[in-house]
Amino acid sequence: MNDVAVCLFAWDFCDEGVDPLLERLAELGATSIFLASVYHAGWFLLPHNPKRKCHFCEDGAAYFHPDASLYENTPLKPRIAEIAARTDWFEKVSRRLDTYGLRMTAWTVCNHNTPLGLAHPRHTVRNAFGDSYPHALTPASEAVRRYIRALAVDLAGRYRLRSVFLEAPNYRGRKHGHHHERELVALGDLENALFDVSFSEHDMAAACAAGVDAEHVRRRIRDHLHRYLGAAPDRPSDLPRTMEQFVERCPALVDYLAVLDARVTSLVTEIKDDLRPLDVELEGVEPIAAYDTRVVGAYGRTPQEIARLTSEAKSKAAPHQRIRVGFRLGGDPPGQKPAIGNPEKARQCVRAAEENGADSIFFYNYSESPLVCLSWIRHAVSG
Repeated sequence: MNDVAVCLFAWDFCDEGVDPLLERLAELGATSIFLASVYHAGWFLLPHNPKRKCHFCEDGAAYFHPDASLYENTPLKPRIAEIAARTDWFEKVSRRLDTYGLRMTAWTVCNHNTPLGLAHPRHTVRNAFGDSYPHALTPASEAVRRYIRALAVDLAGRYRLRSVFLEAPNYRGRKHGHHHERELVALGDLENALFDVSFSEHDMAAACAAGVDAEHVRRRIRDHLHRYLGAAPDRPSDLPRTMEQFVERCPALVDYLAVLDARVTSLVTEIKDDLRPLDVELEGVEPIAAYDTRVVGAYGRTPQEIARLTSEAKSKAAPHQRIRVGFRLGGDPPGQKPAIGNPEKARQCVRAAEENGADSIFFYNYSESPLVCLSWIRHAVSG
């Protein structure tokens, strides 16, 4: 196991102090930190924070000080969070890392950014009806791609980073979990999936350039959803029920989705090419060869499931890729699978990952986890 990381936010350092917090992390057994550089909104319960217990963080804000010149060729610009306006937490933390034997990863949220989506709706995901999903930037937009590439270069070129971890460089779906999401129509798995297919002008242009009839696919999806919504709560008997059945009637959907996947892959590959001269590695979840490290989420998984997930990821990884497995500490979030609930399970989970090919791990996250649960990290990684 070459790295044990813990996820953190700027308010952790602001409220607890840089040196006391880095010292605590080192004592817990961490060898690196994942510090959020750009993050979406969140309504946090902070059980051990000395200054606040409930915190609503700014949506889509940056927690470092961007170099404005790097964003001149895109209308999308990073906005500094209020908590970072006077203090560049990345600069302040990076100066103290060596003292505690720690390294840093810039945990960077890419296409999940509601303020940018509201300000630039042309560059968001749009469903088959043309509705914009403001929380979801489309990776097919050149403006979005230039913005994300600039973020990565900005961070890697100015701070002492081990790596950049890309969260959400891919397409985001309709479900977001904010603003009192409402629906009185029960959507099936197929209908949810079809609502998630993006048809922005950028996506459709990419498909047409690849020889795929994007308008045909959009029309077939729109017609299916029209019929489904029009008949609710009943369902027309001749309507497809599974994605496999839908694809039988619209084979071009497979080619269209392949084009969207290719836009994500090419974006990550371009970012890797940008970072290579800076000697900063790239980490991410998607099965893309450009990543130096593939991240496997194991939240709420049993040791047996973790062993299987890690082994599968290792077998599918490119020869140069390492595997990092992530765990969630604390109580059981509503509607989610249980987090790690005792020190022995923490150790079993880490061991299952290590014995099946994991090179590194991370724990999510310092802010929300009770101190008792954080203390389990040392037991989990000892030896």
